Amino acid sequence: MGLRSLTVAVFVDLLAVSLVVPLLPRRYKQLGVSPALAGLIGSVYSAAQIVGGLAFGMLADRVLGRRTVLLVSVAGAAVSYAIIGFAESLSLLIFSRVLVGLVKQTMTTSSALASAWSEPSERASALGQLSSATTAAFLVGQGLGGLLASRVDPRAPPAVAVALYAADAVWILVM
Repeated sequence: MGLRSLTVAVFVDLLAVSLVVPLLPRRYKQLGVSPALAGLIGSVYSAAQIVGGLAFGMLADRVLGRRTVLLVSVAGAAVSYAIIGFAESLSLLIFSRVLVGLVKQTMTTSSALASAWSEPSERASALGQLSSATTAAFLVGQGLGGLLASRVDPRAPPAVAVALYAADAVWILVM
């Protein structure tokens, strides 16, 4: 596993995210969620990210290893995004956001790996590569997600995201 492989994994991960997350307000509206409740769901997601980050950070360092945490992250995100695409109830949608908040620790884990693999003098460059992959993924993914939702089916972006997460899991296993 090297920095270039990790950068590809981050790009694919954030491409999947950027296909779906910009369309969440539409899903909330379809399920009758008020703007106030949508904000609360966002806060619950953020709280879950904090809890998951602490838990998976410890597990990555002491028990599972960082590659396993990356795999759990993409697997959990795949399940969450499948739920987003097909949920017909608010409770399932909230569950999906809590789940992804808890397990989606790709960037924290990838940043830790990039830092561990790089010399101090190269660390900023390594982290910059991950940041660039994130920006590129959002540049491509948001437009693609909008096109898929409007021209194919509103559930297409989550379906494509799930497929990307499956490919990312294979990539992480072999890198």
